[in-house]
Amino acid sequence: MFFGFAFRTALVLIPILVVGITITSALSLHKFSQTFSTLINSGFEFVTGEVRNGIQVQLDLGLLLKNLEIAQTLEEYQISDNQILSIEVFDNHGVVLHSSDSSSVSDLVPEEWVNSWRLNSTNSSWALQERNAGVVGVPIKNNLGQDVGAVVLRYSRNLLDQNIWNQTRHLITVNSIAALITILVAFFSAMFILSRLCSEYRSMGKIMDIVRTNKKTDTEEVQQDKNIRTPVFHQFISMVLATNREMDLTIMKARSLDEGKEN
Repeated sequence: MFFGFAFRTALVLIPILVVGITITSALSLHKFSQTFSTLINSGFEFVTGEVRNGIQVQLDLGLLLKNLEIAQTLEEYQISDNQILSIEVFDNHGVVLHSSDSSSVSDLVPEEWVNSWRLNSTNSSWALQERNAGVVGVPIKNNLGQDVGAVVLRYSRNLLDQNIWNQTRHLITVNSIAALITILVAFFSAMFILSRLCSEYRSMGKIMDIVRTNKKTDTEEVQQDKNIRTPVFHQFISMVLATNREMDLTIMKARSLDEGKEN
């Protein structure tokens, strides 16, 4: 019975450890995804920053945003990196004025882009994650400091997704091995500790039976069981024996008083 109790108690540790390791792995993967995404965004922010600098130089010369000659520059940036899907410049109405893909000119950009640009107009850049692409944008200001539009770069998520998948497989492999080792160590350690405690409880139960049935009061005679090693258990047994001795003395005194009264 006691072995079964130790086994069942140790068995409870397994799902607790599995859940804990799973949650830790998920948090680690989420942190890795955020960090790697930020790293990729930083690289593309440099490109959009370069494009914006070129645009703002022309704006400082008095040209309007829609009249700039930057289509070739956008195409060159896109060709230089196969991860770049498109580079677009839109105005404060969300209309594409310039693009590395000429077929996109005059189209409306997604409302989410416009909202992100307006919410982050005071920031140096902003980023979004779409289903099939990542988006990095930087605001454009004229020579009066007014927001007149933004440069937006879309890049393929393949690099990000591939690295996240590789990291996921790595975490699954490493954490599976770690989980197996941790579970085995925790399970057998708990079994060893609980089995010893259960054995001491069983031995103490036998001693209590001896004390109750045979009226033993001698500490050394009763505490001969070598299985009991926990000091608290020895103290408990000593207290029980001391209580029995006190009760025996009290009973003897009561009997002596009764006998004296009868005489």
